[in-house]
Amino acid sequence: MDSRITVMLSTLEKQAIAEKTGQIDLPRGEMMQPITHDTGLFFNVLTIASKAKRILEIGTSAGYSALWFADALKNNYGTQRPVKVITTLESNPSKIAAARKNFREAGVEGMIEVLEGKALDSLKTLSKGNKKNITSKEKKFDLVFLDADKENLIEYFDLVLPLVQVGGIIAADNVLYPDEYRGLMQGYLDYIRKVKDVQSVTVPIGNGEELSVRLA
Repeated sequence: MDSRITVMLSTLEKQAIAEKTGQIDLPRGEMMQPITHDTGLFFNVLTIASKAKRILEIGTSAGYSALWFADALKNNYGTQRPVKVITTLESNPSKIAAARKNFREAGVEGMIEVLEGKALDSLKTLSKGNKKNITSKEKKFDLVFLDADKENLIEYFDLVLPLVQVGGIIAADNVLYPDEYRGLMQGYLDYIRKVKDVQSVTVPIGNGEELSVRLA
């Protein structure tokens, strides 16, 4: 892995532990609440194995998961210098500022485009742009990661599905844990497993990841 990314990931992991144990006192809405290390490594490997080139992320927080994706894309692009190959959506100004700082320190700010504002609004804008370039593969994503408010997950899924390449993946976090999300996540699972030309599976890693592949 890239050394600068590794250092930043380690720093953020220590911060997340400090927040969780109360060493850093923050309102819940300001806490990082990142994916687990093993989940990050899983997505890093999945991104490399699938040879993904463009990623969309709903929910940036401090940029932890985006850094795992950035490292994988650096591998996939080889000697090329990819620009804005990760699009990440976030509405919290303080988290946006933190993420931008972390991306700069990790040396990947040029790879990542941060769209500020409500995710639903940003996705609708992306969808309009996609319709104008419906035949252009370069405008579609190879992997989408849903890690934002669970109440809107189904709407997020419907909006991102047309933006995904055939054979591309939509992943959702927190399928198994914490328990407070169980009802919302079950509703999400019941919905997506009825969608035509989509095949899904739950991966019991971290807080549980649902992987849905677009078949057609």
